[in-house]
Amino acid sequence: MKRTQIYIDENMFNFLEREGKAEHKSVSELVRESLDEKVRYKISDMLKKTEKVFGIWKDKKISAEDYVRNMRKDRKIW
Repeated sequence: MKRTQIYIDENMFNFLEREGKAEHKSVSELVRESLDEKVRYKISDMLKKTEKVFGIWKDKKISAEDYVRNMRKDRKIW
């Protein structure tokens, strides 16, 4: 585990202290849990988006690579 330092406003710190006492956790533990939840949500969101497009080209007669190449054929490269 790495150690870091963050700055939070007084209201946030007071909230975390109250929550920590109520849940018998340190402020650091609450911050780590919150960050972990945020990262897990982002990863889950990315996976959901990936699953939506998975297999989108399976019924096409042209590959995605050929499609892109065809779209770019009229562009001039300077």
